[in-house]
Amino acid sequence: MERRKVRILFFIGSLCSGGKERRLVELLSYLKNKEAYEMLLVMTRDEIHYPEFYKLNIPKVVIKKSFKKNDISIFFKLYSTCIKFKPHLIHTWGRIQSFYALPSVLGKKIPLVNSQITAAPPRLSPWSLNKFIDRLNFIYSKVILSNSKAGLKSYRPPLEKSRVIYNGINLGRVVNLPDEQLVKSSFGIKTPYTVLMVASYTQNKNYLLFHEVATLVTKERSDITFIGVGGCLDDDNLFKSLKAASVNNGQILFLERTPDVEALISVCSIGVLFSNKVVHGEGISNAIMEYMALAKPVIANDAGGTSEILIDDVTGFLIKDESPRQISRLMIDLIDDEDRRKKFGNAGRMMIEKYFTIDKMGFEFEKVYMEAATT
Repeated sequence: MERRKVRILFFIGSLCSGGKERRLVELLSYLKNKEAYEMLLVMTRDEIHYPEFYKLNIPKVVIKKSFKKNDISIFFKLYSTCIKFKPHLIHTWGRIQSFYALPSVLGKKIPLVNSQITAAPPRLSPWSLNKFIDRLNFIYSKVILSNSKAGLKSYRPPLEKSRVIYNGINLGRVVNLPDEQLVKSSFGIKTPYTVLMVASYTQNKNYLLFHEVATLVTKERSDITFIGVGGCLDDDNLFKSLKAASVNNGQILFLERTPDVEALISVCSIGVLFSNKVVHGEGISNAIMEYMALAKPVIANDAGGTSEILIDDVTGFLIKDESPRQISRLMIDLIDDEDRRKKFGNAGRMMIEKYFTIDKMGFEFEKVYMEAATT
């Protein structure tokens, strides 16, 4: 393996905006610089929201689905792609991608590195079709990866083949950002303070709580703007309803996905993530990582793996069962305490530099690849 490039086939649905998609792009960037790997990206949808991927010059193959669901043709198309590329490893990024890879894994005896665990749902039905697919995937995976300890606890894969690799952020993304006043002007921010929530508009995120807190705070304070920003995926009803509910309040803004998210975070006072704990638990949130990389204090509820990155009263506040009114009070107190905000922000930046860099993440993946390909 030391004398030849290791061929890795990466299989994901698309590179649209999302946590695992961002993580994969960061990993590909890291591996490209190593010059020890020959890589092929396989997708079932030709959607790429990360322009930096094109700069890597990594070849991609799109094996389009013939049907929206239960498309067995993907098994054969992926198998054919493996015959042509002859990968030493297949690295999958999703439940269905891991399932589609099984004929190639078994038929061509290609080790499977399975990164389908990216969240920590509070409950999983033991008799569902998804659970059955998970069991098959786990049986035939050489290594099963989660980006949080909470994820392993939720999915319960065989521990002897399971590993945790935390997300890593490329700190080069958070330097040389635009001037603060220019950023504020471009996003319509007219107040000294900004509270920001970067998250997709889906049932997994609790934007209703964010809106309720924002409404309470802006009734009391005219110097704070609340901004939600994220992608709508296939259903934009939540986004439309939030915009309609805040149309008469200029201090509450809901924006669609922006390529300038780092610049927006750089001008915020507090970074927020409210998850819908009834249906969703986070893995390691990229949004929280980005807040902390830019030395911003964080307020988030205790959902899934969030407690593995956010330390209560050290890098921000980890919300347990507080009411919207209690959260709004906590937020206002933090806005009014600049020293505490700086203290939380600096502690968060130090934590990112120690545990959540792209180099640390990439090195851990390289160790897994070596293990999977040689044992």
